[in-house]
Amino acid sequence: MISVPAGFGRKETAQVYNKQRMQAAAMFFDHFCISPARPDRDSLQMILSCFSHIPWENLTKFLVKAQLFPAENRLRMADTLISEHIEKGTGGTCFSLTEALGAILSFAGFQCQPVMADMNHGKNIHCALSVTAADGLLFLADPGYLVPEPVLMEPGKTTQIETSLQTLVWEPSESADSFDLYSIDGDVRNWRYRIRMDPVSSAEFRNHWQRSFDATGMNSLHLNCRSEEGRLSAHNLNLRRVTSHGNTNEKLKDSYAEKVEEYFGLSREIAGAAEKEWERSCLDR
Repeated sequence: MISVPAGFGRKETAQVYNKQRMQAAAMFFDHFCISPARPDRDSLQMILSCFSHIPWENLTKFLVKAQLFPAENRLRMADTLISEHIEKGTGGTCFSLTEALGAILSFAGFQCQPVMADMNHGKNIHCALSVTAADGLLFLADPGYLVPEPVLMEPGKTTQIETSLQTLVWEPSESADSFDLYSIDGDVRNWRYRIRMDPVSSAEFRNHWQRSFDATGMNSLHLNCRSEEGRLSAHNLNLRRVTSHGNTNEKLKDSYAEKVEEYFGLSREIAGAAEKEWERSCLDR
């Protein structure tokens, strides 16, 4: 079973917290063999491109929740997320990814703060970062959605990003400082979330993070990652590959841990433990 590190609790000083964030940033830059330069758009692009290869996964969060640790001890902070990605190939959900990316960007000289988004299945269940570059331009960095580049956010203006698989469009919403994200696949246009660019405090961000452990999505195992060919996603024991050549599905029933390690790079020890805990939880429901 994976270890559960302490999060940012009442007894932890700001000095220790900042040290952990600096350690996380140093590990990240060393691992990806890049150096923080001037906090401009090019540097932000480089950092987000590397960070987008860290998978979105809730297996680690699923195991932390199952161990029933005190609430203040179950948040996987930046140093833990980066070190465990390097050692075990793990990632995190949008909250832990946002926390880690915030530490890295702050270290690189960017001003960044967490922002919250609503999705079809709830309010304040997705998060990202509002990032201000040295020239004053405002960007959205969305690691939980595996967006590999900065999204320029200008009041009243639409921003569009073309990926190898789909088009992502952020349109101004009816609310001030809010944008709706749509994904466009061929002729299909889907609403994904409404994000508010007004930053929230660290305390509010951690409160939403704590509540996310009780989200309905925590009843299942989920993994998503980018690949050279496209995108891989796994929901429980079902794998889906999405590429420019088409979509394929694969059952992982008889070799879940091994296939997760092969396809996502995530330790089979963690994948196997998560599978067993998920099977046990299904019997309890």
